[in-house]
Amino acid sequence: MDRKQILVWIAGGLAILAAWTSGSLLLLHAEKGADLGLLAGICAAGDEGCASVVNSRWGVIPPGPEGQEGPFEGIPVAALGFLYYSLLAGWYLFIGIPEAGRQWLFRGVLWINGIGLVGSIIYSGIMLLQLGSTCYLCLLTHGCNGGIFIISWILRARTPQPKGEGAPTPRLLGAATVAVALACFAQLQIYQSATIRTDLVRIQEETVVLQELARDVEKLETLHRSQQKHDFGVRPDDPKSKTTGGKYYQLVIFSDVECPNCARFDTYLKETILPIWNGHLQVVWKHYPNSADHPHAMEGATALEAARLQGKFWELREWLLPRRSSLGAVRWEQAAAALEMDATRFLEDMNSPAVATRIRGDVAVGRKASISGTPAVFLNGRMVSRLLRRSPGFWKIQADSLRDIRLRYKQEW
Repeated sequence: MDRKQILVWIAGGLAILAAWTSGSLLLLHAEKGADLGLLAGICAAGDEGCASVVNSRWGVIPPGPEGQEGPFEGIPVAALGFLYYSLLAGWYLFIGIPEAGRQWLFRGVLWINGIGLVGSIIYSGIMLLQLGSTCYLCLLTHGCNGGIFIISWILRARTPQPKGEGAPTPRLLGAATVAVALACFAQLQIYQSATIRTDLVRIQEETVVLQELARDVEKLETLHRSQQKHDFGVRPDDPKSKTTGGKYYQLVIFSDVECPNCARFDTYLKETILPIWNGHLQVVWKHYPNSADHPHAMEGATALEAARLQGKFWELREWLLPRRSSLGAVRWEQAAAALEMDATRFLEDMNSPAVATRIRGDVAVGRKASISGTPAVFLNGRMVSRLLRRSPGFWKIQADSLRDIRLRYKQEW
């Protein structure tokens, strides 16, 4: 084996090592506590090591906002590194030194390697001068990159070579490309698995915190009181449930008739929340159709609004609940007949500009209140979070508060 061939194999080995370290850094980007196996001893222990560097604002492209803590959105630098070193490994292990007529391909590899070396120098400088933490895996990776560039420079053709035929053949180039693509695909699967594990751990930790909070009703009440209060300008003819005489609390619900979460909350409202209030909670419906996720939501909203004009809003709402998952198959004239509405007027109202304008008005009010999903529930103008909604204790303490008010005013409970 001649000297050049030995250099080719050394460059291929360095590229494989750098791809391995880049894949490990990518794993740390997805899962800070990932087990790196043989490479684990290279990283510094604790937070001031590889994980802190990889998960810094410089760990993604474009860099994350300055002064904020991660994780940051963007393309992980380690992922680009794995792709880059996989390409170099594919070249040196599958192709090596091309024949004279194909030397122009090697010049392209040398240019790519040179750009990659500039990137290594820049990121090494950022790590050493700005981050204050040292990632020894990063340094090893950048060192491999420097070694590969030196070998590439030694193996370059000293004089320009005309393009022509020879090795590597298109078939060999294709095989090398497929090998690199498979390696990148396998690494992507590993990264996604690590990301899923991290998400599951985070969800489990958040669940424990939420469960502890849910058992502390006073904290729930304090959390609710800290919410911004909104004035929705409830209209006299908005759909409202009936309440008993005297003082009452008002629950405004922005809902989507096709939304499964809304249907579940509707059941919980009837079975758990309303019995606590003994008729002193007024429920107000606001339209908030999410057409992006629920293709028939707007059609359902127009039907409900048209039914409201004939005093049949709540009746149609009940009629649609068991048909929510097949809303697109509903025959509206049959719905009108089932609820004893004027079918002709009902269908005309569904397509009227006035109905569409009213629905858009509700949506505009909801967006002003920064609603991000349905159902959005507001008790006396303050948003009730998902955690609070599922706490009977929260609704009980609110009802008790109203009960005290009513008793002071000598009103029956």
